[in-house]
Amino acid sequence: MKINKDKLGNYVFLADWAGSDKSHALAAWASTFLEADIEIPENPKDRIDALIDHILSSQKRTRSVQGLITWLMDPSHDPHTSPFRASYFQFITTTDIATHIQFLKHSVAMKGENAESARYKELKEDKFYMPKDWLEYGREGKELYEQLIEHTQWGNEMYHHAISKLTALGMPKARAKETARYFKTYNSQLNSSKVFSFDGLMQVYFKRREEKGAQREISDILDMMIEEVRNIPGNPFQYSLKAFGL
Repeated sequence: MKINKDKLGNYVFLADWAGSDKSHALAAWASTFLEADIEIPENPKDRIDALIDHILSSQKRTRSVQGLITWLMDPSHDPHTSPFRASYFQFITTTDIATHIQFLKHSVAMKGENAESARYKELKEDKFYMPKDWLEYGREGKELYEQLIEHTQWGNEMYHHAISKLTALGMPKARAKETARYFKTYNSQLNSSKVFSFDGLMQVYFKRREEKGAQREISDILDMMIEEVRNIPGNPFQYSLKAFGL
């Protein structure tokens, strides 16, 4: 797979994942399988299928995996979302600083987040994001777009110049790097690793929709994340996505 790295755009790809609809169902059936008299397979990869097969074959009143997941989110009762935490997604994102900060506001929903630091290294790529919808507003919109590119490029040049100059003047390089970044503009992009459970991803996704007043950029990134999950080979989260209306 080739990373879809759109120049001047934000992007995301799924680096790692674990779990499935079965993981969510098994979490909901926790008390059932703990009472089961079953020999656990040696290979951990085979255990969830063995447990699910045992539960479905030994309990007449048990719903199917699809039926259980649908019931968990049935609007006729309060949704039970905790079983949807039994999964793991690690996304690698490249976003503008504004969008990066918005994700940090959801630190409870995210299992983990780590971004490249301009304090510990000099940012060599000088990547940045441009709001392409400016181009929809005629000649003046295009002029502003081009001026923002020039402004951003100037800031990037000054960032590297300041590190070099301040270091030559005797400032410790670590201090030069962490202060020269003030020349970086708000549309500068950072690489980041973001970890969600399925439930955490759903929480952020539905809170940050553009139609609910969220900024377009974070809404777009979340749409990309959902597509990455949807496109996992074998569609292991198809029932969970459908249960949440996706």
